[in-house]
Amino acid sequence: MTSRNRRRYGAYIIHIGVALMGLGIIGIEFFQSQTEVTVKKNESIEISGYTLTYNDLKIDDTLEDRETARAEISITKGDREIGWLYPAREYYYMAQQSVTTPGLRSTLIDDLYIILVDWLPVSSEGATFKVYRNPLVIWLWIGTVVMVIGTMLALWPKHQRVKPEANL
Repeated sequence: MTSRNRRRYGAYIIHIGVALMGLGIIGIEFFQSQTEVTVKKNESIEISGYTLTYNDLKIDDTLEDRETARAEISITKGDREIGWLYPAREYYYMAQQSVTTPGLRSTLIDDLYIILVDWLPVSSEGATFKVYRNPLVIWLWIGTVVMVIGTMLALWPKHQRVKPEANL
């Protein structure tokens, strides 16, 4: 049935993909939560039902003329530990620039981003983090894949039967 009406069913699939993308955009635009906070070692951050505990910060000078700072953060939801994130920041001495690598946890429900913004001297043992919780982001990507599949189905060339030539 779909082979005879490829364009029609491809269009249906494209519309489903657009709806899934819309779901992702709604989640990002209306339900996103974010915070920026400075915490000391073993203190926690609460955001949208998650508890993020800052456990440690490791600072290393590498041989490539850069300083790497990597924080360890445990994530709990309720009483259950659900994972660890390791946001990092690298400072390149020669270029005098820093590069930030966020910690990312992605599920079908939401994405959790943690960015290491700055840290205080060792005596105070504190660090500043930006935390973003973006619900339904993955549905934007799933919708994009579904839309591409629908487009390929709609544009796929139709197989035409070749009629045998009649002998005259």
